[in-house]
Amino acid sequence: MKKLLFSLFIALTAVAFVGAKDLSGVKIYINPGHGGHDSDDRPMHIYPFASGDPNSFWESNSNLDKGLRLDTMLRELGFQTKLSRVTNTEEDDRSLSAIVAEADAWNSDFMLSIHSNAG
Repeated sequence: MKKLLFSLFIALTAVAFVGAKDLSGVKIYINPGHGGHDSDDRPMHIYPFASGDPNSFWESNSNLDKGLRLDTMLRELGFQTKLSRVTNTEEDDRSLSAIVAEADAWNSDFMLSIHSNAG
């Protein structure tokens, strides 16, 4: 995932410096996958915490952190961005079809769905 985000960052930075002078019209929709510590989240046991401990690793926390950081980087480059969620509650765990419909309704040029489920 780090390689993908780094590659995306490099590509977008290259676009910014090579020829695009105004990126304010480019819309990128960011979906930090999952939300809330519920049944479709993927907790992992990381010492000293037990699997499922709120202080341990949760995919939803990791995805949100990456999404918020990516949002900041893209905005600094001049892109318009929108996130499917900015908090980590069970209400944020919407269906992918609803998220895609929101990205389409916003007329996004690109949608990135972030997941961290390798373990």
